[in-house]
Order: sequence, then structure tokens, then C-alpha cells
Amino acid sequence: MTYLLWLFFFIVIIFLSGVFVWSLKREPDENELKESDLEEWNCPSCGFTVQMGTECIYCGEKKPAERGEQ
Repeated sequence: MTYLLWLFFFIVIIFLSGVFVWSLKREPDENELKESDLEEWNCPSCGFTVQMGTECIYCGEKKPAERGEQ
């Protein structure tokens, strides 16, 4: 009987370890901020200097694509 309890305990520990490792594993996300999104840029529509992000907070204009970026 005690062997079954130890077996159950061992299986629970293995399962929890697997859940822990799976939760730490992080897949790359396409929606993550790129380093170019952290740079300042001037909005071509209203002239506001956007300090971070890809959209102007005043007029809603999206950041123009850079020449090397598609």
C-alpha cells in the first residue's frame, strides 16, 4: 500500500515539474515590440514626436515603414 502512495507522490511531482517547465518555455511572439518600435519618430500627419510605439496618440497615424522593413 505504501508503494502505491509513493508511486502516486512521484507521479504528482513529475507532473508538476512538467507543468513548471512548460510554463517557463516561451515561444517567440510576432506581436512583441521590436527595437525599432522603441525609437522616437515624427508623425508625418501632425508633426507630433512619438516617443514609443507604432501609432501616433493624437491623430492615429501608423508609423511609416522603414526602407529595409516590409
